[in-house]
Amino acid sequence: MSLNVAMIGAGRMGQTHAEVLQSLNEVNIVAVVDYVAENANKLAKMFSAKVTSYDDVLADDSIAAVIITTPTATHAELIIAAAKAGKAIFVEKPATHNLQSANEVIKVLAETGAKCQVGFMRRYDPAYIEVKKRLDNHELGKLENFRAISRDPVSPTIDYLRSSGGIMVDFGIHDFDSARFFMGEIEELYCCGTAIRNKDLAGEGLFDLAIATAKFSSGAIGTFELALNTAYGYEIVADVMAEKGKYHLEKKQQLGYEAWTKEGICHDYPPDFGHRFKEAYAAEIITFANNVLANNELEPNLIDATKSLVVALAAQHSLEHAEVVRISDFMPEWLE
Repeated sequence: MSLNVAMIGAGRMGQTHAEVLQSLNEVNIVAVVDYVAENANKLAKMFSAKVTSYDDVLADDSIAAVIITTPTATHAELIIAAAKAGKAIFVEKPATHNLQSANEVIKVLAETGAKCQVGFMRRYDPAYIEVKKRLDNHELGKLENFRAISRDPVSPTIDYLRSSGGIMVDFGIHDFDSARFFMGEIEELYCCGTAIRNKDLAGEGLFDLAIATAKFSSGAIGTFELALNTAYGYEIVADVMAEKGKYHLEKKQQLGYEAWTKEGICHDYPPDFGHRFKEAYAAEIITFANNVLANNELEPNLIDATKSLVVALAAQHSLEHAEVVRISDFMPEWLE
């Protein structure tokens, strides 16, 4: 049995997922869709696929799954169309850019029975999986504190940031999803931030440095630190602290060597998300393909992913209005 896949979006993430999928004997990349002809032609040539339209993909019964890596604002429309056409769907986070769209998508998925996996790749990172297993076994006892740091070496353009939903939604959502994955649901948040590196952001109501404090439903507390334009590389840290100790997640070097000289000891550091989470990106898309072939459920599904979006939207509201927010005030009834 084989799985024919269409790549909807041929940019960096589309290329990343396509390279992994092509390594699977059971998967065939047969079609590529992208409004940038150069990107579409390049990806199609790499995998001997055809460049086509989304309408043609939906009408082709031989294509069983679509991989959506287009801009967030396009996701809802693409997911709905794919679901109605009976396709299995993988979509990059966030699945939608607002809760109204999420509600519409969730209704269509329920009506059609279509399956959709959202690309929260950290859940597929080997270290995150191991820590989650240990937490489920209660090896360190009661959870007390969560700490997350996400620092990106390259700030997106102002044009991108204007349409991204803000630093908490575009960047912080991964940390909020990780927190839910490890600790359970978040109850309330308070956020503050600044545009300390790029003063032009301040005039746009945007931030390049932000901090959130959180309280979980369990009574545990947490902190989240987000930054753009970090000089030394892509820093991702997660600490899960409990009564008997803590788990520390951090990848400090890509290559297994250090240089020891009279100037000191130095080593490389992950330069970007593609290097830090290479194994996770591969694992999530392989798992998607295997689960579609086996007709298994896909995780995280859109309902789970939307709960992380709610937290991110609440955090962005807190950041912009400098007020404590309760997640329940942002959680729609249809998602509870």
